[in-house]
Amino acid sequence: MMMMIKLRKQFRRRSNATILLLAACMANVAAFAPAPSNIISKLDNIMPLFDTTRMMVSASAAVSTNTKPYFAEYICSDEDDNGSNLICSGKTAIIAGATGYIGRAVVRECVARGYNTISLVRDATKASLDEALSGSSLVECDVQNVGEVQRLFSEIASGKHAYSTSKGLEGNATPLPIDIVCSCLASASGIESEVYAIDYQATLNLLNAGREPSVSARHFVLLSAFCCRNPLLKLQQAKLKFEDKLHEQRDMTYSIVRPTAFFKSVSGQYESIMDGNSYVLFGDGAVTYCNPIAETDLATYMCNSAIDEKQWGRILNVGGPDEPLSNKMLAEMMFRAIDKPAKFVYVPTEIFDWSIGMIEWIAKNFPSQKWEDVLETAKIGKYYAVEDMLTTEEEEKFGTIKMMDHFEKIAREGQDPFTPVRATAVISKAMEALPAVSISIPVGFGLLSKPGLVENVVALSPLSDVPLLIAGLSDNIFS
Repeated sequence: MMMMIKLRKQFRRRSNATILLLAACMANVAAFAPAPSNIISKLDNIMPLFDTTRMMVSASAAVSTNTKPYFAEYICSDEDDNGSNLICSGKTAIIAGATGYIGRAVVRECVARGYNTISLVRDATKASLDEALSGSSLVECDVQNVGEVQRLFSEIASGKHAYSTSKGLEGNATPLPIDIVCSCLASASGIESEVYAIDYQATLNLLNAGREPSVSARHFVLLSAFCCRNPLLKLQQAKLKFEDKLHEQRDMTYSIVRPTAFFKSVSGQYESIMDGNSYVLFGDGAVTYCNPIAETDLATYMCNSAIDEKQWGRILNVGGPDEPLSNKMLAEMMFRAIDKPAKFVYVPTEIFDWSIGMIEWIAKNFPSQKWEDVLETAKIGKYYAVEDMLTTEEEEKFGTIKMMDHFEKIAREGQDPFTPVRATAVISKAMEALPAVSISIPVGFGLLSKPGLVENVVALSPLSDVPLLIAGLSDNIFS
């Protein structure tokens, strides 16, 4: 309690520096937002999609846009020149956000099922280096460009962009009914301008392109978020706005998948504790509970939702097989996996209220989009520090991979590159040191890790440089 009083006094005396410390803490929440592993085909557990001979469909089996049978018989060549690798030319799945954490897993699952998988990417040359996308057709597309998305979908429906090898099928330009459009798009920052551009408008571009009569895509799978059930943030509101559009249309069947949390989102302190630092907990470490789902299990669930009619037209909450896990329980599991004694530092959740209050005052009295974005980032930090990301119904649990499996894997093989590295080493040391030191460390971290910010600090007024410093800290934390 005395430490809390001292901290509060210190915060009042150093308002600008305080915002920096608080922002660093917020940015390092083990966000229950939602290690690469080999994809495991779950075909034994879902309805049969192909017969064992993988017969080729004739041109007369074209899909009628009136009756829209969900899946036609599909054509597949038997093998490539090496006598392996079946090339399927029938069932077509378009994956947007294919280079992301979940998108890559969905691509692997679709390829494993024998789908003609088309990965929409920004840079095909760069994406070609990603082994997770092998077996799919890499097609460059700016999903924010309405005309480009519509043109591309029309090309795919006419038979272009099918995955091909030396014995491939792309040159045949045989019409390919688009069976699945799967959106794994998500903005990186959560600020208003990005979420409405990506989570809403870009995703709507995909839906509208699929609904075009010349395309007549069959099913839309949306990767949404469990947190949309309590939509206090701009990112949730943008997702819900798109979900409304999905509900309103009648041209495509759809499934809305809302995962609780991703494994990567609760693994961000791995490097810090490996270096001997304490694990940073908010409150008593049991403020929130979650049951994250593995990316491979989630990809399987999403693909299943496209072929199981009972899942169509529904919002599907899904978490992993674990029982409810608090943040402290997750930390203890991670320490066991690396065979180190557990040690913690505790940060009061009130830190978010103090910071949000200060930033709201600044945003009101010094209006700018920068401050509005900083405020939204602060609200995101608080939300995931105090909200459960937990499914409690058995039918809302899926998969076989548990959190301990994941922690043991990264202990053996190293961290997943998609895991956001939290600046918790800074916070851990700061909270164990004097309050004055705890204020100076994150400021120095922001300046040292982003040298260009020093010029901004010198050139701009003391008040206007604060959001730039916070942005510098966030870039290092979330990248």
